[in-house]
Amino acid sequence: MSKGDILLLHGAFVGGWVFEKLRGELNRRGWKTHAPDLPFHGADFAGQLPHPDLHRQGVEDYRRFLESEIARLMQGGSQPPVLLGHSLGGLLAQQLAARNLARAAVLLAPVAPWGTLPHTMAEVEGALGLLWKTGNLRGKALPPDFELAAQYSMDRIPPALRRDIFTRLVPESGRVLFETLTWWLDWHAATQVSAHRVQIPLLVIAGSDDKVTPAPTCRAVAGQYPGRAVFREVPDLSHFIFGEPKEDEVNAMIADWIDGHAASA
Repeated sequence: MSKGDILLLHGAFVGGWVFEKLRGELNRRGWKTHAPDLPFHGADFAGQLPHPDLHRQGVEDYRRFLESEIARLMQGGSQPPVLLGHSLGGLLAQQLAARNLARAAVLLAPVAPWGTLPHTMAEVEGALGLLWKTGNLRGKALPPDFELAAQYSMDRIPPALRRDIFTRLVPESGRVLFETLTWWLDWHAATQVSAHRVQIPLLVIAGSDDKVTPAPTCRAVAGQYPGRAVFREVPDLSHFIFGEPKEDEVNAMIADWIDGHAASA
């Protein structure tokens, strides 16, 4: 008998395939896992020019898509799923949890909600560098950039695997990147989370070497949920995680925590 549903939410430039190994561990423990691709993020979009509608997608559009996925899972009176979100998916998980659509949540290197100040110069440099390189992000869709990925996200991936992983990456909405990386310019506050509405247990995991969502920022995210969130920092872990040497350790940490908290949530 299944312990329940876990909905895995991927980050920017990737698809649900990043959770392949983690899904195997969770399925082995009796959970039913689901890893949908966000709009225009399926395998067919890898290595292709951006879909002409991708640039119109914002964080709110992604969240609404996931709300429909959760509604489908809850048909017939099922409990809300456990949410597990990586990077952008970690932000979306927080927004969904604030709408009472989760029984527990794991935030893996999560993007911080609107209003969370950067805690490292790497965050500031990354956001300003992207603006300098691309100009106005809104109205654009950006293809993945191997050099940027290798430097900031996949720096702990063995070099021989980086190109293989890169071939599976997909273009991303510039509007979404604008809303997340330069939230202070977004007066619509697309990434806002009503933290007081999140009343479920949360696990926040950060890598000590993460340049995209550094550990101090992830700790600040956990601090927005006092008494509900547990923060864990993993040494020698970067941002991409999937394919890094510490992946198995992180997967076991996640599965152990879900087994210990979600079943009784």
